[in-house]
Amino acid sequence: MSEDNITNRTFEVEGVKYSVIQPNLEQLTEANAMRAKAFNEALQRGDLLRDQLDTELRKRHLWNDDREEIYQGLRQSIIDGEYSLSKGGIKLEEAKDIALKMSESRQKMVEMLSSRSDLDSNTCEGKADAVRFNYLFSQCLVYEDTGEPVYSQGLADYLLKQDSPEAIKGATEFYYLISGAENLDRSLPENKFLKSYEFVDESYRLIDKDGRLVDDQGRHIDEQGNFINWLNDDEFEVVDSKGRKVSEATGKFEVEFSPFLDDTGKPVEVKKAPSFVEEEAEAEAEAEPEEEAVEETEEKPAPKKRRGRPKKVQPEKNKEETSEEESS
Repeated sequence: MSEDNITNRTFEVEGVKYSVIQPNLEQLTEANAMRAKAFNEALQRGDLLRDQLDTELRKRHLWNDDREEIYQGLRQSIIDGEYSLSKGGIKLEEAKDIALKMSESRQKMVEMLSSRSDLDSNTCEGKADAVRFNYLFSQCLVYEDTGEPVYSQGLADYLLKQDSPEAIKGATEFYYLISGAENLDRSLPENKFLKSYEFVDESYRLIDKDGRLVDDQGRHIDEQGNFINWLNDDEFEVVDSKGRKVSEATGKFEVEFSPFLDDTGKPVEVKKAPSFVEEEAEAEAEAEPEEEAVEETEEKPAPKKRRGRPKKVQPEKNKEETSEEESS
């Protein structure tokens, strides 16, 4: 079966396999009717139309002539890059740089249009499209093994659970299934070039000649984007952007501390180890199982030290907010 006629996409969440399938004619007919109704209701309320977006963006100072000039400049750089890749006759590394700059320019264009996309979701067409998509997805997410629908109660059931992991992942997979967006990625001239010369993997992530993930500067990274240094074919260590080894457990540099020196080059004695050295030692001790009990002494007890790994403050992750519909 060709990739252009894919009938389903399968994915897994927390050990459960799901599948999104193509909607049938009856479901498409119902979805289109719901879209038309939602559009008319939004229009009756006086909601914005897509044709009015440009005027509204300028009114809200979200777009102006300067931004338009930058946007058109990025667009022209992509066109020029495509010409260079089509013509050839330059060094392969130069062509690679052109392709990467094209990809970067395309991403900047998407970012510049983010305000337009946010506002578009509140237009009559945007709201109507959302109703259509939500209905179809609620009908087309099934359990992979049985084919039974996940949302047995239909659209209302999905809307109550749309923040669940399987709903979020499934909606993305369904979008790719019905839009063919991945086919579009494959057709981009820069991606075609990078794939043809094996500069990227199947997911269009940059790789080196050995197939290992790298960033745009050629530095090795893992699946999460952390910098790494390969020790052999199977093992690697985590490093910083300059290749200095860091602890995977604590994120701190893995180096042995040496005393600071005075002006004559002699070590400077300290009464207490620098706090960052002490914290590192405590963190490592906490991470390792205790092998021997500490012997008690008869001497005067020393002041108690705080034990345990220092708490790391993690920033709260903002939950993805759904766009609120504007009402007249």
